[in-house]
Amino acid sequence: MNNLICPVSDKMMNENAGRMTAAVIFIIVTLFLITQNIWFLAFALFDFSFRVFEKVNFSPVSWLVKTFWKYFKLPVKTVNKAPKVFAARLGFFLTALSLILFFFYPFTASIITGILAICIFADAAFNFCIGCIIYHYIVYPFYKGNNG
Repeated sequence: MNNLICPVSDKMMNENAGRMTAAVIFIIVTLFLITQNIWFLAFALFDFSFRVFEKVNFSPVSWLVKTFWKYFKLPVKTVNKAPKVFAARLGFFLTALSLILFFFYPFTASIITGILAICIFADAAFNFCIGCIIYHYIVYPFYKGNNG
């Protein structure tokens, strides 16, 4: 797994706060799975939309986590931001797909949301980025072919 190629940028972020943000989104997505209340998915999509376009300061969940982090003066561990942005884009896509499908195929929407929940849980609990695996095996081969 150490040989995975992940997206990179010159921007850095707090990995610990990112994992806590993922944990909060995991809770929101899980609440949708339990209650089938579409407002949980809508809120997750709303939050993802800010992180996808790198407007993290406007993300309600990111703001909450940053405020918590500053208040309790928790340790900061910086990592490259690009893999987290790519993961947020995948989360945005899966959440939008689930939200749309919910009106026509609620069971399928729940399956997709369950997959999203697994991906988010892997990041939050184990710092295991499924987005990097997707990037390495699906996105990078096409990108590499166009530039190499």
